[in-house]
Amino acid sequence: MQFFDEYFKYVGETEAPMIYHRWCSIAMVSAWLGRDAWLPFGHGVIYPNQFVLLLGPPGSRKSTGLNICKSILVQAGYKYFAPERTSLEMYLAGMVPKLDLEEDLETLVLDAPSESFICNGEFLDFIGRGDMDFLTLLTTLWDNLPEYSHPKLQSKSILVHKPTINILGGATVKGLGLAIPAEALGTGVLSRLILVHSNPSGNLIDWPEDVPEGAEDWVVQRLVDIKRIIRGKISKTKEAGKLLGAIYRNNPGIDDSRFADYSSRRYTHLLKLCAIIAIMELRMEINREDVLIANTILYSAEKRMPAALGEFGRSKYSDASNTILNILNHAVKPVTHNKLWKEVAKDLSKQSELGDIMRNLISADKVQIMNINSIQGYMPKHVESKTWDSQFILEGFLTLEEGM
Repeated sequence: MQFFDEYFKYVGETEAPMIYHRWCSIAMVSAWLGRDAWLPFGHGVIYPNQFVLLLGPPGSRKSTGLNICKSILVQAGYKYFAPERTSLEMYLAGMVPKLDLEEDLETLVLDAPSESFICNGEFLDFIGRGDMDFLTLLTTLWDNLPEYSHPKLQSKSILVHKPTINILGGATVKGLGLAIPAEALGTGVLSRLILVHSNPSGNLIDWPEDVPEGAEDWVVQRLVDIKRIIRGKISKTKEAGKLLGAIYRNNPGIDDSRFADYSSRRYTHLLKLCAIIAIMELRMEINREDVLIANTILYSAEKRMPAALGEFGRSKYSDASNTILNILNHAVKPVTHNKLWKEVAKDLSKQSELGDIMRNLISADKVQIMNINSIQGYMPKHVESKTWDSQFILEGFLTLEEGM
């Protein structure tokens, strides 16, 4: 696919995982597109906006991928970046151009869509700790309402016309738990997020090469062409429609109860991604290959989503459990109980709590006890998850680093 090939060529060799770069490019195109194109869907329409969070441990270079796509948007003339930090009400005010809070306005309506791209390497900095009102607002606006009314802005009423939100943020598992509290499970927040998890790529680049002058020209020009050409209803071929129906009926789901709500919304995520894939190639019609590519990319992210959440939402020992799993996933030999205690003692009040955690992780098939070369300890246990039938996946499309 030409767009991804040219984008990765511009990105070059970086320490950020390739899966981050792919989803950054997807979020970039969706933000650039705004409401210029849509998919008809029954009595309504689906806009291809994206809520993407890059998840990984500190040092996994989440901001690297994010900053590259952000710089391309700036080169292309994009103007709708959200502030790094804000409150709910100031965020809404910022979506409406030229809103003067000192004016005696009851309502302000603009004809053009009110666009906002939340593009922040530290999503926690933007959203704050456990701000359920702000999270609920973003959840509501994911559906691209014709308007949104908020009555609390300095005792005045504001009407945001066609609010169009895209998100590309970064977070650690712990940071995600601070930004989105456990009680948010089941509220619809997580079902609208694409969680893209990766450990550090392992690439060590002591002195990155300079970007050749004009290297971004192809990608910037493609964005300009998208704005010029793409407008209106996105259609699909008959073959694409048949394949979409088969995928919808044969979804194996994610083997994690925390993603039950996501699974019910998965088909909408797929349709949004199909539209973006076609639009990247300057087409207004989704074909069969677009569907295969979209399903392959989405499946690659979904396989990692349980790891993206870690132990979030499971118990009061979530932070300690995440630390333990991260240690074990990087271990080359069994890790003793005493060594784990030294790592998590600051998060627990007594050793018996570590015993409870380990028994729970073993029961959940996350951890096993092994004896290797006379060393007895814990090692991770990888259980084979549900997979898609090969007819729904485009083998060889992803890079080796992304893997399937």
